[in-house]
Amino acid sequence: MSTIRLLVANGCSFARGAELAAPERDAWPALLGADLGLRVANLGCDGGSNRRVVRSTVAHLDVVRRAHRVTYDQILFFGMWTALCRDEYYDSRIEDGPVRPDLGVRPDLPEEPHWQRVADWKAAEGDRPSRAYLKHLFSTTGGTVNFFVDWLLLEHHLTQLGVPSRYAFAWEVLPDPIPAEAVPVMRALRADLVFGQLPPRPQDTFREMVVGRVPFGHWDHPLREGHRHFADALLRWLRTDERLHFPRAVGTASA
Repeated sequence: MSTIRLLVANGCSFARGAELAAPERDAWPALLGADLGLRVANLGCDGGSNRRVVRSTVAHLDVVRRAHRVTYDQILFFGMWTALCRDEYYDSRIEDGPVRPDLGVRPDLPEEPHWQRVADWKAAEGDRPSRAYLKHLFSTTGGTVNFFVDWLLLEHHLTQLGVPSRYAFAWEVLPDPIPAEAVPVMRALRADLVFGQLPPRPQDTFREMVVGRVPFGHWDHPLREGHRHFADALLRWLRTDERLHFPRAVGTASA
C-alpha cells in the first residue's frame, strides 16, 4: 500500500473556494490536505461543469503528478460533482473571462480560458450558446445518463493509472427519482467511493450539510466555517477507510 502524498481536487466553485479570502488555505481541499499531511493541487473552476471535471482531470493529471514528483498511486483524487445542466465547448478565438464577480476564477492550466462554460447562470445573463443548449440539447434524463457515463469513464481511467479516488456532491444535483434510463449506469459505479451514499442524501452534500448553520457569502457559497465543517466530515469518513494510507494519522481536526 503506497502512502498518499498529493490530494488532487476538482469541481466547481464549491471545491475551488469561491468567496473565501484565502481559498488556497481555507477551502475544504486545503483544510483536508493539511489535516492529512498532503500537498494539494486544486483544479476546481468557478462555474465549472462535471464534464470539465472529467476533461481537465484526464488532460492535466500527469502534468500535476510530475510537477509534484509523485507516482500515480501516491495521489488521492477527490471529485466534487455539480449541476447537471452545465457543459462546455472549446473556442480558440476567445477566452472565457469573468462574467459575474463570483465566477471568474479559473485554475492556471494550458488552454483553460478557451473552454467556454455553458450553464443556466450564463443563460440568465444572455449567453446565446447556453440558452440554445438548455432549450434544444439538455434534458434531465439525458443529463443524468451522460453524467453517470462520464463518471464511470473517469473512474475506469483513474483505476487503470492506479490512482485512488473519492467523490462528493456540492449540493443536491441529482433528480429525485433517478430516471430509469440512468439507474443501470449509476449501479455500475462504486458507491463505497462516494461520501454518504449514491444517490446522496441531502445532508451528505456540501451545501445542505452546512446551510443555516454557518455564514454564506453574497453569491451563496459557504465561507470558512462551512469549509471547515465539510473537511471535518470528510476526515471522519476517510478515517474508516483502511485502503488509504496517509503520512499523518487521520483524526478529527478542530475548528
